[in-house]
Amino acid sequence: MTADTDGRPLSGLTVTVSALMVEMAFAAAALWSWGVAHPGPEDESGAMAVVLLPFLLPVVAGVALALALTLVMPTVALARRAGVWWGGAGAWWWIPAVASAVSAAGVTVAGVWTGFRGGVAAGPVYLWWWFAVTALIVPAGLLARLARRRAAEGRPVRARTVLCGGCAGVMAFFMALLTVAIVVESVFG
Repeated sequence: MTADTDGRPLSGLTVTVSALMVEMAFAAAALWSWGVAHPGPEDESGAMAVVLLPFLLPVVAGVALALALTLVMPTVALARRAGVWWGGAGAWWWIPAVASAVSAAGVTVAGVWTGFRGGVAAGPVYLWWWFAVTALIVPAGLLARLARRRAAEGRPVRARTVLCGGCAGVMAFFMALLTVAIVVESVFG
């Protein structure tokens, strides 16, 4: 059984939802930073978001749970199965490989559904959505893999481990992504 520092169970789903919430917080911070650096003609301050934060948090948690159940947990299960079938069972690199396929399937379904509703987007839009969904799945999937491996070894999964180790990785990933976006914007701008 896995446990956090208080002895309560800390499951792979809990770790995944927590990671997704951290990812969404970093994405929101990055978008806010981008908006401050590139203000539009009718932009308002972000003060209202701070006031609404307590009301938005349950919605964000619900979205994170839905994403965890529909994208991340199937990715982790398929990665584990692919590792058993094709070798490299338990290897970390199965998560990004399977995440790219799962996100491609999700974006394809959304694109087909949008096409049937009468709207069609340009091809590069789907490529950016595929990249964004893959970037959303990979860190949370790697943290879920870590939680599963630690539980299989009989070592407790502690909230401190997830926050200090895993979430720091998520933060580094998004900081690198934000840095690349800023460099691309400044060069091609």
